[in-house]
Amino acid sequence: MKILVISDIHGNAEALRAVMHAEADADASIFLGDALLSGPQANETMELLEQLDPDVAIRGNHDDELLNPSLFQGWPPEWVALNEWILGHLDPAAVTQAAKFTEPGRYQLGELDACLHHGDLGSRELAAVPDADEHVFELLRSGNDTPLVLFGHTHVQFSHRVGATRFINPGSVGQSRCGVMHACYGVFEDGEYQPRQVTYDPAPWLAALERIDALEAFPNFKQWLIDGLLSGYGIGQREPWTRFAAQGYH
Repeated sequence: MKILVISDIHGNAEALRAVMHAEADADASIFLGDALLSGPQANETMELLEQLDPDVAIRGNHDDELLNPSLFQGWPPEWVALNEWILGHLDPAAVTQAAKFTEPGRYQLGELDACLHHGDLGSRELAAVPDADEHVFELLRSGNDTPLVLFGHTHVQFSHRVGATRFINPGSVGQSRCGVMHACYGVFEDGEYQPRQVTYDPAPWLAALERIDALEAFPNFKQWLIDGLLSGYGIGQREPWTRFAAQGYH
């Protein structure tokens, strides 16, 4: 059985399309959250997710914001403008689909028995990155005693062991942060896990961003978004992402 594991698409339909094309023979799929915000291809992304039809889809923090926009109202004005534009142009069916995403917990898919978690633990101090303290990883268990935990959120593709438990982050499909513009994901095939990456054409994403007239008031922010995508540093070329990139993480 081949199981595709994806996370953190962030409204990048081209990246998701490339992953789906590369792994078209997958028997099942798991989505670990953050589907649409804050990317320019929200409707296209949800259409592709509906085609993929994940067997399990976990709700991420940006999915919560999609369903409850008050959660981002305190953000900087450029982010509020971007998210409000996305929501204003979003197909209502996409919201309905996002509302079906489920809570973290223990799930079984074929022979795969794992705790699935988006990975958001509520603060930057509790970010499950490769060099995080062991207690941070333990929090991802959500009270479940399983030998495998799958999570996303931090956009770094890596595997980590704490005792007998393996913690796996498949990386981000739509927003690279470690210096390479590609889509990261993972595959379980006959019980064995492989981290994978695939390249994609950024032109449709860039064209979609150009159509967001709300960003005309924030030209520097718009260019920052473009630079982030093309450089592979989705939220800026800074620590800890530059350090992880230097260490060979994706």
